[in-house]
Amino acid sequence: MIDNKKPEKLQVPEIPYPVHGGDPRAMAEASGIDPDKLIDFSASINPISPPGCVSQLLLETPRLLREYPDPHCTVITKNISAATGIPENWIRVTNGSTEMIYLLPHLLRERQEVAILDPCFSEYEKAFTAFGVQAHSIPLNSDTGFQADPTLLFAQLDSIQQLGAIVLGNPASPTGKLYGDFLPHLQEYCEERATILIIDEAFIDFSSPDNSAWNLLKRNSNLILIRSLTKFYSLPGLRIGYGVLHPEKNSVIAPHQYPWSVNALAQAIGADVILDRAFQEKTRNWTLEERSFMFQALNSVREIEVFASDANFLLFRVRDGSESTGRSLYQHLLLQSLLIRNCGNFNGLDESFFRISMRERGDNLKLADSISEHFSSSKQAYKK
Repeated sequence: MIDNKKPEKLQVPEIPYPVHGGDPRAMAEASGIDPDKLIDFSASINPISPPGCVSQLLLETPRLLREYPDPHCTVITKNISAATGIPENWIRVTNGSTEMIYLLPHLLRERQEVAILDPCFSEYEKAFTAFGVQAHSIPLNSDTGFQADPTLLFAQLDSIQQLGAIVLGNPASPTGKLYGDFLPHLQEYCEERATILIIDEAFIDFSSPDNSAWNLLKRNSNLILIRSLTKFYSLPGLRIGYGVLHPEKNSVIAPHQYPWSVNALAQAIGADVILDRAFQEKTRNWTLEERSFMFQALNSVREIEVFASDANFLLFRVRDGSESTGRSLYQHLLLQSLLIRNCGNFNGLDESFFRISMRERGDNLKLADSISEHFSSSKQAYKK
C-alpha cells in the first residue's frame, strides 16, 4: 500500500530569546540545529577576515603566553593615540568596552543617579545598578525614528534631581542612529548641570570618523567616549576596547581596574590593527554597500518596518506589533539555520523588534529571501 501522507514539517522547540547576540552554538544546541550550518546575524561583528597582521601575531602566541602583559598597555595606547589624534593620557585600554563600562560608576558621587537614553546597550544599566546607582530609562520613540527632541528630553532630565551622568549611543545599539546634530545641545545641558556625558561609540568605526564626538571633548572635560576594537576588527574573542576621558577622571578609575586585565595577545594585536588604514577603508566601503543592499531588500517587505542605520546592522520591527508574529518569524528563520537578534530585552523596545548584522552578500541575500518568503507563505496560509 502506498503511503500518501506528507512528511511532518520539522519544528524548532520554542526557547527563550538570548540575552545577548553572538551565542550561535548554544542556540543551535537548544534548537536541535547543526551548529556548523547556523548563520549568525545576531552579533554585530565584521564578517571580513581580521587584518593580515593578526595571522603573523598569532604565531607569537607562545612567547606572549610566557610573559606578563604590560600593565600600562603602553604600546597599544601609543598606537591608539597615533591613529585617532587623542592624547595618550586621555586613553584607558580595557578588557573589551564592557570592562570600561563597569569602571564608570566609580566616577559618580554618593546618591547620584544616571539617565540612559534607550534603547541602549544593556550593560550600562547593569553596571550602574550593580554599584547601587539608580538608573533612569529615557526611551526614544521609534515612531519618530528614535530622534532626540531637546525640549521633551531635557524636561524629563530636569526631573532627576541627583543627575550624575547621561548615557547615549552614537551610533546607538540596536538602532544604528547617529546623534551628531543633537550632541552639542546635550553637552551644553550637561555643562550647566555639571553632569558627566557618556557616549558609547563602540560602532563608530563602521561610520565616518568625522561622526565621532571626540571634538566635543575639547570643550567639556565631563565627556567620556567608549570605544571597541573587537567588533570592527572581527576580534570578539580577544576582548579589547578603550575609554576616552579627561586625565583627572582617568586617574580616578585607574585604581579600580584589575591588574593585567588586558592580556598580552590582545594588546599586541590591538596595537597593530588600529593602524591598518587600508582595512578600515575597505570595511567602511563594504558596510555602506551591504547595508544599502539589505535596507532596500527588507524595505520591500510590507509586513516589517526597517530603520535607517549608520552602523553595521539594521533594526526592524514587525508592523502588527504582535509577539506571536515575531516569534513565528524567528522560528521560521531558525528552521533555515538563520539566527537573528530579538530586541525585546532592550528598554524602550518589545519583542516585535529585531536586529540583523551585515554578513557577506550570499548570506544577506538568503536572509532577505527567507524573511520575504515567510510573510508570503503566511499570507497564503491565511487565505486558505
